[in-house]
Amino acid sequence: MAEQYDFGNLSPIEFEALVADLMSAELGVRFETFSEGVDGGIDARHSSATGNVILQAKHYKNSTWADLEASAKKESPKIHNLNPSEYYFLTSQSLTPVRKFSLKNHLNHPSVTVSNILGRTEINALLRKHENVEKSNIKLWLSSAAVLQRLLTNDISVFTEATKEGIERILKVFVANPSLPKAAEILKKQHCVIVSGPPGVGKTTLAQVLATEYCEDEWELVAISSIEEGYEAFHPENKQVFVFDDFLGKIKLDVKSLAKDDTKIADFMKLVSGRSAKRFILTTRKYILETARTTSEALDDDRVELTEMILDLGVYTREIKARILYNHLYHSGLEESAIAALLVGDTVSRIIDHPHYMPRIVQWMTDHVRFGDTDPEHYPSLFMQSLDNPSKVWEKPFRQHISGEARVMLYCMHFSRQETFFTEYRYERGIRALKLRCFFERALSAFSIESDKSIPERRFEDTLREIKSSFIVLQGGMVNFINPSVQDFLARQVNDAKILERLARSISTFDNAIDLWKASCEFFEEKPSNISQISGVILSEIQSGAVKGRMPLEDLAPFVGDLISKSEKSDFVQFLRKGGLSASSWINEVELPKLIDDLMFGKYSELQYARVFGRWLRIQLFKYLSQREEILEIEELGKLANNLYMYLGNVPEVLLEQFEESAIESIESLEISSIDSNDDREAVIGIWLEEMDKIEICLGRPVDIWKRRDFEEEMWNIQQLNDQKMQELKDSGGIRRSFVSSGKSSNSSSTASGFSNTELSNMFLSLKR
Repeated sequence: MAEQYDFGNLSPIEFEALVADLMSAELGVRFETFSEGVDGGIDARHSSATGNVILQAKHYKNSTWADLEASAKKESPKIHNLNPSEYYFLTSQSLTPVRKFSLKNHLNHPSVTVSNILGRTEINALLRKHENVEKSNIKLWLSSAAVLQRLLTNDISVFTEATKEGIERILKVFVANPSLPKAAEILKKQHCVIVSGPPGVGKTTLAQVLATEYCEDEWELVAISSIEEGYEAFHPENKQVFVFDDFLGKIKLDVKSLAKDDTKIADFMKLVSGRSAKRFILTTRKYILETARTTSEALDDDRVELTEMILDLGVYTREIKARILYNHLYHSGLEESAIAALLVGDTVSRIIDHPHYMPRIVQWMTDHVRFGDTDPEHYPSLFMQSLDNPSKVWEKPFRQHISGEARVMLYCMHFSRQETFFTEYRYERGIRALKLRCFFERALSAFSIESDKSIPERRFEDTLREIKSSFIVLQGGMVNFINPSVQDFLARQVNDAKILERLARSISTFDNAIDLWKASCEFFEEKPSNISQISGVILSEIQSGAVKGRMPLEDLAPFVGDLISKSEKSDFVQFLRKGGLSASSWINEVELPKLIDDLMFGKYSELQYARVFGRWLRIQLFKYLSQREEILEIEELGKLANNLYMYLGNVPEVLLEQFEESAIESIESLEISSIDSNDDREAVIGIWLEEMDKIEICLGRPVDIWKRRDFEEEMWNIQQLNDQKMQELKDSGGIRRSFVSSGKSSNSSSTASGFSNTELSNMFLSLKR
């Protein structure tokens, strides 16, 4: 792992912690560390009967040899006052023998020898010698050139800023906290972890760091925006880490999508949990997860709850909050005068003690691109205003700083789906610019915005350029919000009758239409006349051919059914009868039972021709089972069994008979000897038994008692063997507890427990230099 580090990703505080760990490993002694400013010439000290061993670390951004010489001269009086038995001077600068000798003369004390003056080369040599120290200092190797290169050739859409510079910044400012080892332990044990918490607390960053740790060990990173993408990208033989950010929705729970996907998500978690070469990291807002659990049995399962790691501001001690702010300022690129203004008085303590403190606001307020032109004297007040009223961060720029075209672009982006796709040898994530262009150009007409530019054909590109780096990021043919809080802000802005109606006349894809329809139903919940108007507009746009795309019939049909039932547009049914949407959907047979029931007996049964369509779909399901060319997968039949069981009273006997025949054929094809050696036998057989349970519950009788007996016997044998191995490990004392370093040295102690204002002030002293 070790390489030639320049330590530029570490702050002075982190560099001091690193060298304390490193020298502790090298000398075999424990060092206590001291905060900046009060060290009196000591960054770390080991005391014994024979005298004190003192470490002094020097690492400042953009420092020169002259700066280092001046710093060494200042240390000399302190060394004479301390009179240690051994003194080590360590710097991130490269040192020649001549410069080492010069530093020895400047320090001027018998405890200082040339061999105890270590520069970048010597520190890297010690890291190669003590690999455990390198591994425990997570920020050191996460930002290494090797890891960054792997990320750049991997699925870096795991990161919100999928560029080398963007990834470097995320990893540089990261501060290890107790949530990291906790989440890492859950992920290691369960193979899945759900990181939940309030907005802006750092869930995505934690997921990114967890994923990057695996990337360092050459795992493939796979960012997904739907559970279907996870199944498509799943390769049993590959080491893969799947990352599903905001898996239940970015702002609020998508109930309809949950009803369709909750079992798939839970099943994918089971699939991953049974394979040693797979990991699954999910993030969601805590209130969305709790709402989901009240409506989904699959997500309310005890096994799913075991994977949850709640991340809230409670894990951020005062010191951790201060370190987050420190790192963002240190690596920000802001004008030194602006940082200096922030360090005057008690502004820093007011920031970290503010009730609205959250990492997202700190990240936003330390972005030099946005605040590079700000008067340094005003920077502290702007920072406090963003904490007092977080929505103000976007309010003024949105209302006063951008054009009407740019506001329309952001509205369109809010109702556009993000995708993950492969381009230029790597995965990207965002909104396809081509799809967004069509939506945007139609919306300009609906909002009656005339072009004030000389080349109307360039309006799309010019508008993107206008809000690039302030509201959005552009990369590889995709567009994305620069920060999740932009979408939070827009969710409030689009709750307006005129805006929703104009956007409804502008939709260009079914995804646009569905998302806008959901927002309209929520906003106009008690205004049926508005709902009727919006549904009529959307149906007209679909009928005109302006709405493009394809989607599963089980998603498209309920959407269209809702629109028809709420609309007064009577001619749309005839449009459907003529095959108006036949090219816009495909049939996934295992998901048909609910739709068939809704059409024939449920909420759509009173619509014209609904029952006829339901009967036609039932015939398609029968053909899927009876005219199969290959044996159906047990997992597919398990899903179908679940869906059939929910509507068992309305399922014809002939369909159940055909289902039973298909299930028996599938179960008979399962052989324990066919399980791949790379797969977890216990997990695979466990899944087979679970799917058999679903099938037998649906049919109300056993299907293949001999296969079940074989599987259960094999499970018992595996469990006995596991118990035996565990006992042998216990007897040999071979069980050890593993953990991920939280950034604190296990060999060095901190003098701070409550982290006082004095310690806070001392921490930020180096930023004044």
